[in-house]
Amino acid sequence: MSTQLLQVPTDNFLLEIDHLFIFVTEGRAGVSFLQNLGLHCSEQVVRRPEQGTISTIFFFENTYLELIWIEDENAAQQHTARTGIDFLARARWLQTGASPFGIGLRSLPEMTNLIPGSRKHWAQWMHPDSFIRFSPQNIANAAEPICLAVSSDIALTSWLDRSCERHQQLITHPLGVKKLTSVKIAVDRDKELSEAVSLLDRNGVVAIERDTSPLLELTFDGGVKGEIVDARPTLPMRLLY
Repeated sequence: MSTQLLQVPTDNFLLEIDHLFIFVTEGRAGVSFLQNLGLHCSEQVVRRPEQGTISTIFFFENTYLELIWIEDENAAQQHTARTGIDFLARARWLQTGASPFGIGLRSLPEMTNLIPGSRKHWAQWMHPDSFIRFSPQNIANAAEPICLAVSSDIALTSWLDRSCERHQQLITHPLGVKKLTSVKIAVDRDKELSEAVSLLDRNGVVAIERDTSPLLELTFDGGVKGEIVDARPTLPMRLLY
């Protein structure tokens, strides 16, 4: 398995957000909060036994938000030993100072080569030809969000069909939000960013701010209604729509 660092040309950045995820200590409380707010989640939870995690997903027209929590600490520790991704530290971010966030990226339609030179990873829950790519430098820096790129066959755009009634139900929310239009993430003000996360900031994919505690700010539909919902302390997140 290659361990080369992420190499992305900055003159023609061809990645966009596919999904976002938050590691939480008690996921069900976060799920209930978002449901009460007016967001509709998938009825099917996602279990990944090799990671020791369980998650619930909220789908939108152009992305999805996944809340992930630990179900099996031993499996999570073994996964950390194999991959270097410390799920336990991120789920316990209040105690560890780790970032609880992750950014999944997909290639734009015109992109032909998905992040050359990065490290490729395959997990048991993926299809045989699927993969994710990540930067070892980023993974080693627990104070910043996990940054990864997914192969096109597992990206949201490869399967979401708005003409399908079942898919329409997944992305229809009582709150009325439709598309994610901007993302801002607060990270530890004293920690240096990896090149992978710096690239996202410089190219306008995600705005990175410095603060004393992690915060994920999601703006839907350009914030046209002028509404702001702060999910803290249940979730380290703020919604603008």
